[in-house]
Amino acid sequence: MIVQLSITVANVNDLIGLGYTKIEIWSSKDQGNSYQEVTSSVAGAAVLVSAEAKTTFAMASKLLKLSINGAAEVSILFASTPANWTPAQVVNRINEVVPGLASLDGVKVKMTSPTTGRVSTLLVTYNDAWDLELPAGTLSYGTDARPTLVLNQLIYPFSDVAGHSEDRYKWRFSANGVNPVSEFSVRVFGNTNPPGAAPVSVATAHFVGLDGRAQKRRIVVVSSNSPAVISGVAVGNELPLVVDSDDLGFLQIPLVQGSVVRVAIEGTTYVREFTVPAATSFDLLAVMASAPDPFTIQVPAPFLIRRNI
Repeated sequence: MIVQLSITVANVNDLIGLGYTKIEIWSSKDQGNSYQEVTSSVAGAAVLVSAEAKTTFAMASKLLKLSINGAAEVSILFASTPANWTPAQVVNRINEVVPGLASLDGVKVKMTSPTTGRVSTLLVTYNDAWDLELPAGTLSYGTDARPTLVLNQLIYPFSDVAGHSEDRYKWRFSANGVNPVSEFSVRVFGNTNPPGAAPVSVATAHFVGLDGRAQKRRIVVVSSNSPAVISGVAVGNELPLVVDSDDLGFLQIPLVQGSVVRVAIEGTTYVREFTVPAATSFDLLAVMASAPDPFTIQVPAPFLIRRNI
């Protein structure tokens, strides 16, 4: 399936001013145990790399089958002699069948797809040449170019044609892979909002100390009421949303417009309850400043006692 991401960068002008130019997008297919970047400085090819040859590979009468970009598999049969093949000989044999596919990477065999981008794939469908350490099922995807940050552009769509609904994604900002490099965003899943889902507004906030330096702060957001129907969708969270500000003291939180939320700044007694405004984005601290404190102690007016003289 194709996973559609919509990355909101509310502080894009600040980031560009600090030297950030690109968005790196990373994906995990193992429940968040490991992440791999699905973008790169330029669109990249799918790549498979063998194990290192101790001296040679045992390739006599071995069979390697590959599918390139989803096409029908290609069979590469190695001759019965010699018994042991140098990496260069393995590369030459692969290129006899698929010209230009293989190259040397030191004492490894490297195979590179003829196209670039996430649509590019290399899949091992069969391999009994164990020395290569490329078992059947080994799959590699290409990478897309990193999205470029643009002044005043807040929304950056990204389509991962190799994505799945259970994949996890996160992103960060960099100068195209080098410093400055930001922290990663919060994790999101690959599934997208269903058609007709309630509109979302992005709450933003900046935190600085008395000395004017950026501060690390944590915001906790909970749904104040039981799930409510908004735009035909039941909206509500049993678990809180927890978001930390980045190195610039900046954070952003997507919230469903019209939902009633209670927001707390961790480490303080500052808690406010409000309805998320119908806007593309809003200043979280400004809205909190105008909202009443839900924990204010209400003192009832004194009763007037009627006396008869």
